[in-house]
Amino acid sequence: VRDINQMVRPVCMTVPKVTLKGSTDVALFGGVVQAATADAILDCVIEGIIPKEQANDLCIISLVWIDPGCIPLEKEGKLDKADMYKNNYDATKLAIKRALNDEPSIDELIANRHKIKHCMWEDSWDQK
Repeated sequence: VRDINQMVRPVCMTVPKVTLKGSTDVALFGGVVQAATADAILDCVIEGIIPKEQANDLCIISLVWIDPGCIPLEKEGKLDKADMYKNNYDATKLAIKRALNDEPSIDELIANRHKIKHCMWEDSWDQK
């Protein structure tokens, strides 16, 4: 949703990766994150990344992680919401571009199966 009564096309369901525990979390997710995601989607249509003629036929599911460290910063009035917006906007556009270009390809994923570890999981266990 870009704003009240302004549902973006393609339709997008934005899902938080973390539990929204309070009004600050909800406000950041429903405000900054949702606006950045919707704007990035619409700009992808404007720029031809998403074909305009497919805008009403596609659906995007956007899984978003908000660093829990943002919450205390927001409560103290120190969170840079413009930076948060830009990070979410850029990440959404990149994800859409990569998805529509089959990046990484299934062949790349298979080739890298035992070479690339998840950045938040590596060293946590011995991959087999």
